[in-house]
Amino acid sequence: MFKVDHSKGDGFEVVKPGEYEVMVVNYELKQASSGNNMVVVDYEIRSDVDQPCQGQKILFDNFVVTDKAMWRFQQASKAAGFPDGIEFSSYAEWAKAFLNKSLRIVVSERTDNNGKKWPQVDSFKVSEANAPDSGTKISDDDVPF
Repeated sequence: MFKVDHSKGDGFEVVKPGEYEVMVVNYELKQASSGNNMVVVDYEIRSDVDQPCQGQKILFDNFVVTDKAMWRFQQASKAAGFPDGIEFSSYAEWAKAFLNKSLRIVVSERTDNNGKKWPQVDSFKVSEANAPDSGTKISDDDVPF
């Protein structure tokens, strides 16, 4: 199946407070404990940008659908490059459009009552890095005209 290699388990770097260039890699539509709808978003720290923690994920960023939390949707939308004035018919439609977007997030460290620590997304900024290379190369031979 596989061979255990302890040297491959080294090098895991804890995501520290700071700013990270990320890609939105997943979302899930759920219901918060309050009963409100929410979009739970996962990010991956981009490996194509020179920064710490490349390739690591920041999971479970909750966008709860309430009037008080709409600033998060607005700030994330601006960071993702959604045009001002664009309308979405549902939060599911917004989440689908947010998927695979590159943006910059500001992360702090949160500690629960048991002392467990994890990264928390505090705010969103427009990416300062070029869009990731899709790897698709098109030559003149591929174009029909």
